[in-house]
Amino acid sequence: MKIFYHGEISDALKHLAAMAECFGVETECVEAASLESILSAAKEQSGVVLDVASLARRFDPEQLERLAAQLKHRDLAVLLLIRHVNDSDHRFLQTLSGEVVRGVERRTEAVSVRFTANAHALVGELASFSYARKRDKALAFVTGPGAGAEMIMSLDDAPAFVRTRVGQAHVFLWCTDDVFDVHRPLAAEREFEEAADQYIPAIVFLRFAFRDRCWHNPSPAAGIVIDDPLLRRRYGFIQFPELLASAKRHGYRVTLAFIPWNHWRSRPNQVRLFRDYTSSFSVCAHGCDHTNNEFKSADYEELLRKNFVASQRMEDHAKRIGLDYEPLMVCPQEQYSLEAMRAFADSRRFMGLMCTACMPRGLISPQISGADLLLPAQDSFFGFPVFKRHYSGGDLSVFAMSLFLGKNAILVEHHEFFRNGPGGAEKFAAGLTGIHPEITWAPLADAVTQTHLRRRAAETRWEVRFFTDTFVLSHKSETPMDYKLIRRMPDSTVIRRVTVDGTEIGFSRGNGFLAFEIRLDRPQTIRVRIEAMPVEPKRPASLGIKYQVSVAFRRGLSELRDNVIARNGFALRAGRLLAKTFRQTAD
Repeated sequence: MKIFYHGEISDALKHLAAMAECFGVETECVEAASLESILSAAKEQSGVVLDVASLARRFDPEQLERLAAQLKHRDLAVLLLIRHVNDSDHRFLQTLSGEVVRGVERRTEAVSVRFTANAHALVGELASFSYARKRDKALAFVTGPGAGAEMIMSLDDAPAFVRTRVGQAHVFLWCTDDVFDVHRPLAAEREFEEAADQYIPAIVFLRFAFRDRCWHNPSPAAGIVIDDPLLRRRYGFIQFPELLASAKRHGYRVTLAFIPWNHWRSRPNQVRLFRDYTSSFSVCAHGCDHTNNEFKSADYEELLRKNFVASQRMEDHAKRIGLDYEPLMVCPQEQYSLEAMRAFADSRRFMGLMCTACMPRGLISPQISGADLLLPAQDSFFGFPVFKRHYSGGDLSVFAMSLFLGKNAILVEHHEFFRNGPGGAEKFAAGLTGIHPEITWAPLADAVTQTHLRRRAAETRWEVRFFTDTFVLSHKSETPMDYKLIRRMPDSTVIRRVTVDGTEIGFSRGNGFLAFEIRLDRPQTIRVRIEAMPVEPKRPASLGIKYQVSVAFRRGLSELRDNVIARNGFALRAGRLLAKTFRQTAD
């Protein structure tokens, strides 16, 4: 992609170029020395960007008319990037959009971003959804009466991203004060989430212009995770026979985030029910002991021991009751430290982390960027992937955004969600199908091992970026294809070997990534396995009687809350009053 400008390259153009490169599109910023340089590039490129702010001063009205006339005969995508409100910019827009846009006006304190239902072909899952944006200045288009512009995105109902046909060309117009800097370190994920209007238009244009040459996840999956319950027929408001029957009937899947400390408490007569529904039910690990902020610790050795203890308990549990588990970790209270991420990566006991937060707690300085959050799994910390999950609150917009960005749509809830039975889960599943009709409800372990980005690098060559040590790739074409597979892997990690369907292959390493190449000649599904040397604790875990009693007491109180107090209106009100009184006394 070529970005044309005149004079100096603005930060916004640098940010746009960085965004394009995040999606695998090679980008060059070119100073438009002449009109011919733009027209020449338009013959070769499927997408070009024109910086209105600088080019409006470079070309006179006659030259603009000539450019518009030439573009009419080119089947290409053109993005007009607008960042200022002035007469010369307006004239540029009017000429190249065929008078569809009359100008730009400034909006103050726009608070919402909306993607129109009519633009579904362009925005996909985002169609009809709205998102909060940081209350800040913004730009919006002024369109003429009866204008033929297709509104794609609006800020407080004022158009800010539109498309129109000018002859054969698809002309996109995007007005914005800035383009999001995907490489800027973020203090909080919210900085990224509340700036959708500064990067979604760029993604839409790139995908339209470059299709499968952009990085994309071809098959995101869905899942529902319930934190805390025991494997009993009833837990809190959950009636598992009813819920599991519903899941099987409606085609969704439930994963129980099971606390490994409870491994000795599952009873064969209770577990038989869950074994009968393994097509729609599974378990994963929820912490180790589920003590307060247990993975927020900064003690690396202790965290490493917890990984081994948690996984060993889950393995023992699976052998004893005949119900396998998915090697995924859900951190209690959604809290984990940077040292916890290092321990997860080093222990190699779990495939990945599922959490509502992609950033460790207590970071001394920002260490994550928008480029990391655009990935299906955030793996910038030691190569260990975090798969984002969300509470719904009855709103599917966060899941629509996840699917648009190629992430899995994972709902997390507790037993209270099922106060009125499985209706909420059924509604969620139906809503996701409405957003993404091809959504799959695979076991979460299968979903994460199939999660990847791919892009076409040449006619018979693909690049694939995957996120877990075990990876499953489907090649569906009858045409032989070459694949380059890439996985983030710290250079310090010791790799024993890499196998494809059990056969060892060569690989290369460098700059924190592992890569290898394969050729697939026929439709098939392959299984990649990276065998890394785990780092083991220097000494075994020491879990004394006093500590075990404190864990048992905590678990007992939690289950009393979920199974008795939460289900008893009087007890619930009394508990709230007692807690309020305690807080007032403490103050």
